[in-house]
Amino acid sequence: MTALWRWVREEIARMPTLFAILALVAATAGAYANSLDNGFHFDDTHHIVANPYLRSLDNLDDYFTRPDMFSALPGHEMYRPILLATFALNYHMGGYDPLPWRLTALALHAICAVGVFLTIRVLISQLQRDSLGLATGVGFVAALFFALHPVFTETVNYASARSSLLATAFVIWAFLLHRWALDRRGAAARLPLWIGSLALFLCALLSKEIAVVLPFVLLFAAFQEKRGYWAVVPSFLVLVLYLHFVRGGLLGSAVMDFAAHERAATASATATTGGSRPILWNLYTQARVIPAYLSMFVLPIGFCADRYVRISDTLFDPGVWFGGTLVLALLYFAWRWRRTRPLTSLGLVWFFFCLAPTSSVIPLNVVMNEHRLYLPGLGVMLILADWLRTVDPQRVRVPAMVGAVVLAGLTLSRNTDWRNSYRLWGSAVAVSPKSAGAWNSLGVELGVRGEDERAIDAYKRAVELDPASWQATFNLGTLHLRLGTKEENPGMLETAESWIARSLEIMPSSERSRWFRAEIWWQQGKHAAARAAMAEIASESPRAYELTRYPLARMAAEAGDLDEAHRCYEFLLRVGNDPVGAHLGLARLAYDAGNEEDGDKHVRAAMQARPHDASPHLFLARRYAGTRRATGHLFEAERRGYRASARERDEILSKP
Repeated sequence: MTALWRWVREEIARMPTLFAILALVAATAGAYANSLDNGFHFDDTHHIVANPYLRSLDNLDDYFTRPDMFSALPGHEMYRPILLATFALNYHMGGYDPLPWRLTALALHAICAVGVFLTIRVLISQLQRDSLGLATGVGFVAALFFALHPVFTETVNYASARSSLLATAFVIWAFLLHRWALDRRGAAARLPLWIGSLALFLCALLSKEIAVVLPFVLLFAAFQEKRGYWAVVPSFLVLVLYLHFVRGGLLGSAVMDFAAHERAATASATATTGGSRPILWNLYTQARVIPAYLSMFVLPIGFCADRYVRISDTLFDPGVWFGGTLVLALLYFAWRWRRTRPLTSLGLVWFFFCLAPTSSVIPLNVVMNEHRLYLPGLGVMLILADWLRTVDPQRVRVPAMVGAVVLAGLTLSRNTDWRNSYRLWGSAVAVSPKSAGAWNSLGVELGVRGEDERAIDAYKRAVELDPASWQATFNLGTLHLRLGTKEENPGMLETAESWIARSLEIMPSSERSRWFRAEIWWQQGKHAAARAAMAEIASESPRAYELTRYPLARMAAEAGDLDEAHRCYEFLLRVGNDPVGAHLGLARLAYDAGNEEDGDKHVRAAMQARPHDASPHLFLARRYAGTRRATGHLFEAERRGYRASARERDEILSKP
């Protein structure tokens, strides 16, 4: 045993970098070992699970030209084609089985941790001129803390936050290649690294917009060393081309129209909610949020998927003064230490620059999110590394090991909250009981579980906390619609209509509210009004026209106009993006007409179109409810990611 240990130590001493990388990968895998069956949450529903554009690799080219493919919901356009490509590849590998999605997230987190290690190692050697051995040890400890810190559990567990994982991985490695190039002599040695750095930077931009900060960080590092200014110019050119041709061409504007936003936010009666906050109010509020972000690294407890943050509408708020003073003081030290403590200086600049796109003048819908700390997290690790390099390694070894074990334990514990959405939002309302968003999301999960009364209470709690919450009022309307339809209760439908009307008062242009108002009218027998409302929505865009074919086909079938229903579904088969839905609609028509052969043919076609889709199996489970066939199809649907509530399972599996 002693000889084996001696051999291991000798091998580590001979190849410390390789063993450090292997240890980081192993630590990442260990800290997230209990997250491999964690499912999808929150925005994953419309970004991933319900997004038909992710279910075919034929759409890969279209991701680069169609921002509307980002979501199943209209009005959620974003240009992140590389993110969508990874989603489509995961779906191709196993549908909505969580394992491929989770392994991809863990691999990206490990790649980032290794990038943090190599970046710190290079920067210590370049900026501090320390020995390679010291740089390797310090870089490993800081990267280990990055791999294990629970502040990053949201980024790793939340599938939609993969955009931050991808952008961070590309940015870190682009920065690293750029730094490596600076130490090479001759254009032949430098050019491939610079080209690789620019290519990774472009990939980062195509993953998430936060990558725009990279040229500015590179410029500050060049300023610190007084070298490499011209080497930064190409990255600025890539950024300008991206903003002009990509964002400007596909999204209509390279940057946010601040003047238009300010006019709209100032005129809004609900300027304290969502992204409608005036820019100054957002700046004041973020001055309070940033110290809270920093505290999460020091005291890693109390994490929350949707945290209540009071909006500051005045500069004379004590919290704004404290937070603003702290930020200015840290920026002052970043400038003052640019020569004497370059690693800490660069760490502070990295943290604030990388946090700026989400926590400064741009009012985002959610005031505070933990996954926004992922890219800035490297800055914190640079500061930690600078402190570690000044301390005797013998004195650091035991505290570092204890700290790593504690962080790993906290991460393993936090992973359990992400096991399912019910636990996630239950923990969120426990940590932040004033969060209207958390209560609304808990209501959604209670509805999925069939606990309708508790869901209504949760939604109403959200409305009490935020009377201008469109989401909670809309969800109250759709839940009452479902209950009124199932129970054939006119009073419940009237309640649904009142909540949807209230949601339209909050957001008059909401397509979803108008859509469900039409559904309510249909259930109330106002068929002409319902069809007219759907037709009005359909006329607004080609995407809306396609989506409205489904409810119009169903309405036509219920009204006995089977020819019109067939025409709608046939149109969707020809030009639509969801052949599964169209085939199942035709199957339903065939079965209702007693044509079992045609019905089976369309169900088989739906399964062949997308083998990983749960919808055909769920369709058959409901059709054969109470029989042995229903059990098998429900199992197949759940294996493909469908979450059946306890009540739904009973309805499908119980005998008629």
